[in-house]
Amino acid sequence: MEIEIFDTLPSTQKYLINEIKHHNINKEICIIALHQNNGIGSRNNTWNSVDKGLYFSFSKQIDNLPKDLKLESIAIFFSFIFKEMLVLNGSKVWLKYPNDLYIDDHKIGGIMCNIVNNFVVCGIGLNIESSIFSCIESGIIDDIDMFLQSYFSSICSYTWQDVFNKYQLEFSKNDTFSFHYGNVLIPFKDAKLLYDGSIEINGEVIYSFR
Repeated sequence: MEIEIFDTLPSTQKYLINEIKHHNINKEICIIALHQNNGIGSRNNTWNSVDKGLYFSFSKQIDNLPKDLKLESIAIFFSFIFKEMLVLNGSKVWLKYPNDLYIDDHKIGGIMCNIVNNFVVCGIGLNIESSIFSCIESGIIDDIDMFLQSYFSSICSYTWQDVFNKYQLEFSKNDTFSFHYGNVLIPFKDAKLLYDGSIEINGEVIYSFR
């Protein structure tokens, strides 16, 4: 995949969404910012960059995604494969449902997905400066370009069933956490992961709580 690097952007996600929306970009591409000052975090919070982090967004044509993947679960799909790439390089990272990257009980990154025209735009932020990452994960990503190209190649080799079969075995790692759904705080230990990426709580099926 083509990679374009910017010294500074307010947000790689906002930039790529805007460029696709206005038809300035109509291809699969990855945008990297060495620094960003208005990144998108969980629940649309602003996530400013740290001195040592990995911030990028990439576009994938919807027609090039696995046919068994529901669009409501694209964040899980891209997040899990990214997590797997980090693990293959020696990381202890795990995926907190549906799109947060954790080491033990410390958040070190997250993934955000949007659909624009006929593309999925996926933004990923990884806080390499985090003490838990830098102490345990030193040297995990030595060559960013090589790492990302390996990640993009891996995406093409996965189906949703591949991701689900692996992730369901790890889903219990969420059990000590809770999530907000409406105005209610719900413990993950009461949730069941369903095949399409949704979760079931007391008979109610939830596709996304973000």
